[in-house]
Amino acid sequence: MVGLVGPGPDTTATTTATTTEDPGDGRDARQPRGSRYVASHVTKAFNGAEVLHDVSIVLEPGSVHSLLGENGAGKSTLFKIMSGLYEPDAGELVLGDERLHGLTPRSALQQGIYLVPQEPTLMAHLSAAENLYVGALPRHGRTRLVDWKRIGRESVSYFTRVGLDIDIETPARNLSIAQQQLLECARALVHNCQVILFDEPTSPLTPHEVDVLFELVDGLRSDGLALGFISHRLDEVISISDQVTVLRDGRFVMNAPRGGYTRDELVTAMIGRPIGVRTRVRRSSDVTDRREILRVEDLAAPPTFTDISFTLRKHEVTGLAGLVGSGRTEIAEAIFGLRKADRGKVVLDGVPLTHRTPRECIDAGLIYLPEDRARNGIFGEVDIGRNVTAGIIPHLPRRWHLIRTDRETLLAAGATARTAVHMQALGSSINTLSGGNQQRAMISRWLLAEPKVAIFDEPTRGVDVGAKDDIYDIVADLATSGLACLVISSDLEELTLICDRVLVIYEGRIVGEVEGDDVTTARLGQLVVEGAM
Repeated sequence: MVGLVGPGPDTTATTTATTTEDPGDGRDARQPRGSRYVASHVTKAFNGAEVLHDVSIVLEPGSVHSLLGENGAGKSTLFKIMSGLYEPDAGELVLGDERLHGLTPRSALQQGIYLVPQEPTLMAHLSAAENLYVGALPRHGRTRLVDWKRIGRESVSYFTRVGLDIDIETPARNLSIAQQQLLECARALVHNCQVILFDEPTSPLTPHEVDVLFELVDGLRSDGLALGFISHRLDEVISISDQVTVLRDGRFVMNAPRGGYTRDELVTAMIGRPIGVRTRVRRSSDVTDRREILRVEDLAAPPTFTDISFTLRKHEVTGLAGLVGSGRTEIAEAIFGLRKADRGKVVLDGVPLTHRTPRECIDAGLIYLPEDRARNGIFGEVDIGRNVTAGIIPHLPRRWHLIRTDRETLLAAGATARTAVHMQALGSSINTLSGGNQQRAMISRWLLAEPKVAIFDEPTRGVDVGAKDDIYDIVADLATSGLACLVISSDLEELTLICDRVLVIYEGRIVGEVEGDDVTTARLGQLVVEGAM
């Protein structure tokens, strides 16, 4: 049965534990592999604004417990408290029969608690293998020297388990956001943890990669680990979860076991209202101005991509589909001037962009919402308002060459209202926002630029079901107003809902174009995997 409105499930602590084989790195061979982990009556506020109020959750050994809620509901904050990144203002944490006081990320790891973060936190200059073993370097017995041979040997095995096919020497800065996320998952295995908290691990992954990750989660569950999971993809939650807890506005709303809820009940609990079934967007047939706005000719940066040619038209949403590593993001970066192409031409509204830089593209009317907002989007320590106006700094109202901050604030307030950014104040650091609200803020930035062409790379990554609808409406409104939109997405259903046509990328080449009623998940799935018409 569904439980509604209360502090949460029963949090009476009990202990269940199993043992593991010697991990081979000097740690206790009898480290527990399945203690019950309880967060009891947790409350947390930032700058006087309460983000969690009297919330409880129980992670059982051999079980996956999922947290659902809109962006800003407090899900990530709760997991960060449970992994020692934040200290609760009230409440307690109990692992097995031990109350955890003053938990820090280091002491959490020592207790066998690991958080796979929503935004990867890898060290850019280190290799994939080095990042894998940060904090868990294996060493030779008496000499205590780092066992690099073991690192090289075992890294391949860990990467294979999470479906990560890369050279172990690849610097982290050269990995895609999906590859970084899978590497974060592999790090949890290296630390031999008993509790793993997954915060949006699947948001940048393709369906195939999600399947591989879920096989891993099933294995960890069978091994007796206690697993926490956050995802905005309801089908994933329904598929993988043994228990689901829903938060809304930082408060407990609902808890239910597998089979004790429907999809509609979850959505209503999350956003406080039912949400209709979205159907495929069809641009009005009376739109006659579909002239070419952007033309890409023979763009190439071998071996990543080559022979890329296509056009974008007014009043149209074009999708770009493909597996991670197919070159989708790299193509977008080359168009926007973030990546150098060996050859090719980009023409915007009849004018060649010969020396492409992001500034030149923005001024010409081409904007790009990047996939990795943490690395290439937000300015983390800067306030929300300045983040939103960052794309139009040269064009902000001025007096005596100084920016008129009052006008700047009005512009930022209007843009964030349009995308419904949930925030304390424009002057708050953008780091105080949830991932989904950071994404809304980034969209606000580019709406201020009044573009002719908008490139959205994974625009709904880490965004809840209600916010997804809002973003779909924003994209549709932009197309209706005359923009040409290019949407890159790993979610094939998303592409079928919002796109007029879809280009499919396979191993760095366009292998197919699907338009109109032929845009279906089945057709796109075939092209994405097989790379042939």
